[in-house]
Amino acid sequence: MKKRLLYFGLLLSLLLPKVGTSQSLRNLPFSWDNVTVYFLITDRFNNGDTTNDINFDRKQDSRNNEIDFHGGDIPGVTQKLREGYFDALGVSAIWVTPVVENRHGFNNPPANDPTFRDYPYHGYHTNDWTAFDPNFTSAEQFQEFIDEAHDHGIRVLLDIVMNHSGYRTYKEVNGQLQFVDEDYPSDWVRLTCGVENGELPCDDLTTPLFGLPDIRTESFSEVALPQWLLNKWDAEGRRQQEVDELNAYFARTGKPRAPRYYLIKWLTDWVREYGIDGFRVDTERHVGVDAWAELKDEAVLALQEWKQNNPTKKLDDLDFYMTGEHSGVNIIGNVGDNLPDDFTVGKFNSMINFRSPKEAYTDLGQEEIFSSFAAKLNDNDGGFNTPGEYNMISYLRSHDFSEFYTGNMFYGGTTLLLSPGGVQIYYGDESGRQFFESQTYVDAGYRGDMNWDSIDEAMLFHWRKLGTFRRQHISVGAGSHQRMNESPYIFKREYNRNGESDKTLVFQGQDGDFAGALNVYGLWPDGTVLKDYFSDLTATVTNGTVNFGTTFGLVLVGQPLDLSDSVSLTVNPASGVYTSPVTVEMTASTTADGASVSIFYTLDGTTPTAASTPYTSSFEVGDNTTVRAIAIDSDGNESPIILRDYVVGDISAFDVHFKKPADWSSAYVYIFNQNTGAALPGFPAWPGVAMTQEGNSPWYKYTIDQDVQVGIVFNDNGGAQSDDLTRISEGWYDNQWFDTCPSECPGDIIDTAFDVYFKKPASWNSAYIYLYDRNANAAIPGFPAWPGIPMTTVKDTPWFKYTIDQTVEVGIVFNDNGGAQSDDLFRTTEGWYDNQWFDTCPSECPVDIIDTSFDVYFKKPASWSTAYIYIYDKNANATIPGAPAWPGVPMKALVGTPWYSATIDETVEVGIVFNDNGGAQSPDVFRTADGWYDNQWFDSCPSDCTRASAQSGTSIFKTGNQTISASPNPFTNTLTLSVANGLNKSSIEAVVYDLQGKQMKVSPVEGANTLTFDTSALPKGMYILRVNYGSTSEIIKVVK
Repeated sequence: MKKRLLYFGLLLSLLLPKVGTSQSLRNLPFSWDNVTVYFLITDRFNNGDTTNDINFDRKQDSRNNEIDFHGGDIPGVTQKLREGYFDALGVSAIWVTPVVENRHGFNNPPANDPTFRDYPYHGYHTNDWTAFDPNFTSAEQFQEFIDEAHDHGIRVLLDIVMNHSGYRTYKEVNGQLQFVDEDYPSDWVRLTCGVENGELPCDDLTTPLFGLPDIRTESFSEVALPQWLLNKWDAEGRRQQEVDELNAYFARTGKPRAPRYYLIKWLTDWVREYGIDGFRVDTERHVGVDAWAELKDEAVLALQEWKQNNPTKKLDDLDFYMTGEHSGVNIIGNVGDNLPDDFTVGKFNSMINFRSPKEAYTDLGQEEIFSSFAAKLNDNDGGFNTPGEYNMISYLRSHDFSEFYTGNMFYGGTTLLLSPGGVQIYYGDESGRQFFESQTYVDAGYRGDMNWDSIDEAMLFHWRKLGTFRRQHISVGAGSHQRMNESPYIFKREYNRNGESDKTLVFQGQDGDFAGALNVYGLWPDGTVLKDYFSDLTATVTNGTVNFGTTFGLVLVGQPLDLSDSVSLTVNPASGVYTSPVTVEMTASTTADGASVSIFYTLDGTTPTAASTPYTSSFEVGDNTTVRAIAIDSDGNESPIILRDYVVGDISAFDVHFKKPADWSSAYVYIFNQNTGAALPGFPAWPGVAMTQEGNSPWYKYTIDQDVQVGIVFNDNGGAQSDDLTRISEGWYDNQWFDTCPSECPGDIIDTAFDVYFKKPASWNSAYIYLYDRNANAAIPGFPAWPGIPMTTVKDTPWFKYTIDQTVEVGIVFNDNGGAQSDDLFRTTEGWYDNQWFDTCPSECPVDIIDTSFDVYFKKPASWSTAYIYIYDKNANATIPGAPAWPGVPMKALVGTPWYSATIDETVEVGIVFNDNGGAQSPDVFRTADGWYDNQWFDSCPSDCTRASAQSGTSIFKTGNQTISASPNPFTNTLTLSVANGLNKSSIEAVVYDLQGKQMKVSPVEGANTLTFDTSALPKGMYILRVNYGSTSEIIKVVK
């Protein structure tokens, strides 16, 4: 039974946030790995242009109007963009159903049911891939939509169909049905399959899906354009233009005039013309992955061309994105399973997590979902794939899948929008739109009109809070996941990739659970301002905790996003080999209102700054030249630095270096003519040539000596492969190009003899370590076979130690004598492993037992009968587990004096109330070291004493004739050890620990007779200073 969360109980009392638009929306952080896709059926979402509701004599005459056109269109989506609807929901990409011209009429209804008239309102039954369907949009309206989405920092995914055309459809004339469109010829489509029908055997690629005309995408035979299509273009006045463009496309690519290539050309024209960011591919499993790969390659080129031609419109320099629908691809199986060929061959960036509504969101709890998704998608442990390279998009409901999520949509929305990977909102999930029981196709019940007139405001408010949190923090979808507490449920996400880092922390429970101080688990240092995105409250980290004072049972913690303005810079032409001097042109723009922008560049290899050469007009380079440029606006915002390499004349030979992935068996390189795409004369056919390993490193080298600019594909002897790359000077490739070796370089010396520590889980019986050669992915000669060798226990702790002394970089597997085991891990320096690597011991460390107790003394007023002491957790303002309840415990009398004493030994900073057994009492007072209280604190006994008082302000211990003191105490930004009576400070070692035994990093600052530490980075609290000298070790308790 799932525990229902109650944190939406107060939502109705809150107002919806005011939504505004700003250029800064273009600067919202974005990653396809954290994408929130809003999927809408264009015709059902919003009618923004009522003049386009009726076209091609289509009627609204289907049964109950369930399967005819309702009037929704692209202008309706643009309208909601301008209103800020998608911004408030945290949407980062909008997926719209196909907008190409669909069949004009309705499918042939059954003879006994003439009202069963099925119109292509959904957009999946194409008539002409080169035209817009006027029910959906015009060219101007579509461009307006794309531009508006981009101005809101939102990418656009266009739904496309390459598997089939639409049924041939009808209209009714004088009571009779007549065809209103034509089929594609039989050399374009098949209407049946099977050898008995003179066709290929029936399978996923050849069977006409639901009887739809199946495009012969597997064929490479040339076909002519359908005559009816040419006649249509003629009537529309664009036949010659379409034919000329096709001739240019086939001349450029050298492809045969087969059906797949016509469609690839037509589909990517939409990208080249309008700047579409990606495709969602319909019926992906019914077209060969090789065809999808060719579509992807052409779409990448098309978007690059659009961005080059529209530098002020583009959002970024990311390549074209492609996701697809395949019912057999899900986040299931085991970490490390082979990837489906949809990714490795078909070049999809992601796939729809097809069965997630049932197998994840219905059947599993949140931690099962979050930990399994993150392990497959985002962890660096051989999971689904390298983090950020491939992904999955999960969802609750969709337009054509009957196993949709039927649970509470508050809980469902929370789980979906906090899920690792990409997520998809189906229109109305966020607003309470209900499915209905259809009287036609069951799918029609999933495709009702958007419920603009019956919005569930509380539900929308809830989804908006979560969506905004996800939109502003990449770590939510793209980061690693770790549960911090089971009940209430607390987890963290951390992202550190591609030069970006982000951290988030989520608390879930019941309303009121999180009203006090919340542990931030060391994610942020004291002084950091954090925001709870659910309550919109901010607070500052103090003593490792943050207190928002929220009453909600959901807290979404992250650093507030700074939506600063950005500067864009374009430098043309692209890097390349040129036969004549190159004219370099630069343009820049800024999103800052009223700001001017300037461009600076260098030609000498240095990094450009505002002090570099200003760009005033185009200039010419006639020799081999590297141009580096930056744009800076008058508000101080800077663009990324752009680098261009120009080779004028013959290109010199140069080396390329490739870092072979651990799961590849070999490293081959294939090169081709980058400008024409053609093979290079004399260069071996695919997969090219084997590269040469560089020493004992994972790097492989090949020398390129060609007189043209080359395209480069690194590959595993024809298996796994890189993207199509290019380079004109020496470079090192490890998921991206570097000018110099970035890591694990040839010639690097492995630091032998370093220690690794492993914290044995309580459920393990032993701690073994197995080492292997990480780069060769092979056993290390002489090292024991699996499970390796037992590690050595470290004192009375759960930690075990092993010294690694190998000449190769090692992979590490900690294991329970061959039973339970860790992931494959890597380390080249000393480290401590407890579910992740630490540079120093993180907890339960092997240190001596430290006495953190201290004594407090209270002078009992003459009117009191007794002296009791009550203590509580000062920082949490809460009781201390195990400590006596009010009025506490009686204190111990110091005979012959009015003083009473008590020893305090707690791991938290305490608040103290002295009291007369629950009657008269002192104010709340605080102390972290020995002290005497008589209406105020004294460091030594102030009066009526029986012993000498202690020195104040300094903690002291004496070592015979030698004395060491630590001051000031309490300390702030420095802590100084003073040395006296002949003790040589050079022989002193001092280490600072927190109360959990974790060693804290402090830096020594030299002084004449002192040893001073920089303690500015330490959070406030109590610490133990251990001082070692000679064979003696002493303890000083200090407080910041």
